[in-house]
Amino acid sequence: MNDFVFEIFVPNGTPTYTYVKRVEKKNEEHLATALEIPKLVISISGPSKTGKTALVDTLITTDRLVPITGQSLHSSNDLWQSVMRWIGGPDEVEKIKERALKGSFAGKASAEAGVLVAKAKTEGELSGSAEFTTATSKKFGTVFFEAVAKELGGSDFVVFLDDFHYIEEDAQVEIAKSIKAIAERNVRVCIASVPHKSDDMVRANDELSGRIFSIGFDYWSVQELEVIANSGFEHLCVNIAPHIIKRLATEALGSPQLMQSLCLNLCLEKGIRDKQGPNNKTDISDNEYRSVLERTTLQTDYSRTVEKLHTGAKERGTQRKEFDLTDGSNGDVYRAILLALVQNPPMLSFDYDQIMDRIKSICVKESPVGSSVQLALKQMDGIAKDIKRDSPVLEWDDDKLEVTNPYFMFYLRSSQKINQIHEGKSGMV
Repeated sequence: MNDFVFEIFVPNGTPTYTYVKRVEKKNEEHLATALEIPKLVISISGPSKTGKTALVDTLITTDRLVPITGQSLHSSNDLWQSVMRWIGGPDEVEKIKERALKGSFAGKASAEAGVLVAKAKTEGELSGSAEFTTATSKKFGTVFFEAVAKELGGSDFVVFLDDFHYIEEDAQVEIAKSIKAIAERNVRVCIASVPHKSDDMVRANDELSGRIFSIGFDYWSVQELEVIANSGFEHLCVNIAPHIIKRLATEALGSPQLMQSLCLNLCLEKGIRDKQGPNNKTDISDNEYRSVLERTTLQTDYSRTVEKLHTGAKERGTQRKEFDLTDGSNGDVYRAILLALVQNPPMLSFDYDQIMDRIKSICVKESPVGSSVQLALKQMDGIAKDIKRDSPVLEWDDDKLEVTNPYFMFYLRSSQKINQIHEGKSGMV
């Protein structure tokens, strides 16, 4: 067996050997129940990298899933055209119109036909399957709506719209209305979003109230993440000390995807690619552990983001005050904040007092005053939104800082970027 480790730990997909059911959350049970109830829209919300897509992929087989991402949508027309393209139907309006006028369109008699074959329709003509109504077409701006309703209505197929929150607000309203309408036609629709955007669907169309089945995710506990490691290492017949597994689970910051990456990179660091001999105890030195963390930072690059947050907002004619810091460097309030965030224990959410306490702990003598810290945090919020408005890596709301992406905090803690920035500045002096 070659490279079995890549089947065990799967950072960028749905794991088989190391998929963990969160028994207390009952997410699998809730999703299975929701899929049985007709004419409901399923909403799955949770922080980034916490297993929303893995849940869907595990309960809904690939041949039943129609995956669409919100980043590519600007209208309901885009949504249903994307669905039609996936299921193997025509994706040009004129072709649908032409075939609808004839009352039928030609199906594909092959595996590529997707739903058209899966619904057990024979090779040749699919009578009436592309019919559309002028009223619906005008209302939702697409003839693809009716084609999808005809093909998927009453079937076991599920349209999975991931990252609904990435869709522009105006487009969300139109898309939400069309989703409600197509759900009434008994087409199964499942939507995924981040927690603070989980009510976007209802806000976009309040008629969806009472028609949505909501499944909430949160960050994983250290104990839950340890199950991933223990299960995977057991399949590989690798004995890793519990304290190492706990350290990895703590660094994973509640993300099962990040835990998968850390475990995979630990194996690669030790040259473990296949199942080992029985009772194979594997020691991990401090240097090897550090290398595992650095290996994992290579899978995501936030160097530009860290640089911009470290530089802070541009101020004309004002030189920022610098402070002596416990890492031997000196820097302004922005550097002090970033160094404060990476202190132990690893966290993703900080209230104002926690931030101030951490800042004081990394300053040798004098530390930035509260008003300066608050202003800098507000500026950092703006910088993060300028870099990626739909999914900024951090958000500040005057009394709480939320790091919204575990991978960003992991990169901040485990890469050498903050030190490299200071060394670069020192070299320029």
